[in-house]
Amino acid sequence: MKRIPYGISNFETIATENYYFVDKTKYLEEIDNIKYPIFLRPRRFGKSLFTEMLRCYYDLKYANRFKEIFGNYYIGKNPTKRHNTYFFINFNFSGLRAYAKNDKEIVEKNFNINNNSVIYSFLQYYKDDLNLNDEIIESYRIEFQYNSAGALAKIINLVYTTGKKLFIAIDEYDSLTNAMAMYYQYASEHENEYLNILRSGGFFRGFFEIIKFGTATSVDKVYITGILPITIADMNSGFNIAKWITFNEKFTNMLGFTYAETENLVNEVCTDYNLTASKAEMLKTMKQYYDGYKFTRKGEYLFNPMMTLYFLDNLIENDEFPDLLIDENLRIDYRQIAFIFGNNTEARNEIITEITEHKKINFSSNLNVNFKMINYKNGDYIIEGLYYSGILSHSNYWNELKIPNLVTYNMALDYFKEINNFTTTGFQTSKIVKNYQKTGNVHDLLENFFEKIIKKFPGDFFKNANESFYHGLLFHILWNTFTKNIYEVLPEYNLPTGQADIMLRTLNSAEAQYNLNDIFEIKQVHKGKSDAVFEQKFKEVKIQAKKHLANNNKNWRIIAICFRGNKDYKIKTYI
Repeated sequence: MKRIPYGISNFETIATENYYFVDKTKYLEEIDNIKYPIFLRPRRFGKSLFTEMLRCYYDLKYANRFKEIFGNYYIGKNPTKRHNTYFFINFNFSGLRAYAKNDKEIVEKNFNINNNSVIYSFLQYYKDDLNLNDEIIESYRIEFQYNSAGALAKIINLVYTTGKKLFIAIDEYDSLTNAMAMYYQYASEHENEYLNILRSGGFFRGFFEIIKFGTATSVDKVYITGILPITIADMNSGFNIAKWITFNEKFTNMLGFTYAETENLVNEVCTDYNLTASKAEMLKTMKQYYDGYKFTRKGEYLFNPMMTLYFLDNLIENDEFPDLLIDENLRIDYRQIAFIFGNNTEARNEIITEITEHKKINFSSNLNVNFKMINYKNGDYIIEGLYYSGILSHSNYWNELKIPNLVTYNMALDYFKEINNFTTTGFQTSKIVKNYQKTGNVHDLLENFFEKIIKKFPGDFFKNANESFYHGLLFHILWNTFTKNIYEVLPEYNLPTGQADIMLRTLNSAEAQYNLNDIFEIKQVHKGKSDAVFEQKFKEVKIQAKKHLANNNKNWRIIAICFRGNKDYKIKTYI
């Protein structure tokens, strides 16, 4: 039986050990024509796996295994001339972010240790091709123990003497620097170690300068991946030879699964395994939760590949949808999102309100790749930063970005709550909905929601709170609490009778303690408004809610709620 390669970034393993694989090898043909590409994508989008695919394709030591590894894929039938002709070295900076808060000496030491371990393995791996013995390799290791730029220069020269070429890949190139940029965002320019390591003479920039200088001799190709563009921008001329392919339409679908690719994968899984869920049910759920990423204006909508594999892996293992439909590894440190907003509190509040309320926002930028740390500190590129982080993605309109899916919307609510200190710590949200799940008592749910959450927020917050705050927060709690195999919770759900703020229903054939089929309509007024204004707004939401008592929803329960700040609320249910 084939297996799901969830969490596996070793392409050789996937290709040779009976794993499912969505064939992206045709993009090797395109990469082959570009010397020094930089390709940025959000977390958990398959960047490391593609880098490992490059290794198997270009590494000269894999030449005799080309058919074994690539024979079943596009590139195996359409190889380029350069395949398996390079010395290949792959640096991965992902683990270095753990050192960002340390003294600069410790950061530099661990940067060198990380890179030299890769260089030492490279020398051992290619020692016969480079005519080296263990004694010579050990002497290099000692000589360049804390100077990985010098060690890399040595490798470049060694490869040059062979008459062959070197391929350098750097995965998660900005993991360390993004963490340092966050940590030093309030430091003076002189004391900002993030900027210092990227200036002329800084060890990080020095490493990239060695690569740049090496392109005059043996360095023929350099492939760089990461999330944000600011590190390269802040290095200025440190690595100004790169070609940004992030927005190149040729590469828009290089990472991520198109709908057709996802459908084919689901068809394969359903053919191989006797699963209870139907293909249509699987695709519908995955589309709601994992689809919607569009990285160029003309590109297709894409599924997050790691989330898709996470879902299918759980489905095969347990014959049911995962209880938690979000892979927690997808989350970004909320401080990185806060860093994107910088000091521009006015723009921050406007953007958060717009995204929370409408799940989309208009923009006029070309998503410029050349912005720097100071631009983030000033809050100049908030929308761009949210795009690169995967919180926003292209919609069908050229001047609009949108939240791609429910998983991202829920994460965005989390980030925005923490950025604005909307803390809900000190209680368990599951207790708020416990009785509602068991008995369907929606009045108890709303009382708990109001008493234990809404009233916990400071009074001055409600000067600017709008309806989206209330239904966004209620959706957030319901979505995170209800088991996804039993219930479906959707925000701003389109019905024939209009859009509902929140829809919660029990899935067909689910073994629920209590069958819930509820539609919530929510409105609010300022806490200082009079009883007459409050009553009028409550009347409006009741009229809006009653419209849903039709068609397929006539047997549903409709709940109309109106909040007056954090002072009080009114509720009316219709069945």
